[in-house]
Amino acid sequence: MKKMLKNQKGFSLVELLIVIAIMGVLAALAFSMFAGILGNSRRRADERTADQIAKALTSYIVESGDTKLEILDGTRSADYDVTYEEADGSPASNPPTVSVGSGADVSQELVNALQHVIVVKNNKTKRTVKYGPYLTPKEGQEIDWKNYAPTWSGHEDGYSIIVFSDLQKADVVPVPDNAATTGAQDSVGEALECGVKLEPKP
Repeated sequence: MKKMLKNQKGFSLVELLIVIAIMGVLAALAFSMFAGILGNSRRRADERTADQIAKALTSYIVESGDTKLEILDGTRSADYDVTYEEADGSPASNPPTVSVGSGADVSQELVNALQHVIVVKNNKTKRTVKYGPYLTPKEGQEIDWKNYAPTWSGHEDGYSIIVFSDLQKADVVPVPDNAATTGAQDSVGEALECGVKLEPKP
């Protein structure tokens, strides 16, 4: 009996270390693959959200005729007064300030505006018209940029929003954080930049 027990050898320390090392490598590979799949999923989700924003902005442009965003950007035209309401008709608790230019906050303000009812008063005709909302927060959530913010960490800079005035349409693209170094291009062949711009320029 003792002789049989002596013949039953266990794993040596070296063998155990090798097994642990192999398991560590496999775990690292699995985590890397999972992170890649999750990242790709979030990138695609951001692209779908960008398309949704583009359709919403295009709808506003077509309905209002504001092809150069002169109505929304109050600094560019004194002919209109713009205010914002919640979906229930109450005044907006945090009204956006829309402008045309560069910067992540610029695109965020426009996305916020599209979630409101846009109330436009024509100072010449004294006529008031309401537009939207064109984007709707998820049920139970308040109007906020976060409702449509990019979810992938590589898109944290926000969106590049381009308004094609002649075509009465908008194009929206998530902006990679490293766009300046990678030379990422948008639909008009220029480096991606967060913000809102017009093509052709006024």
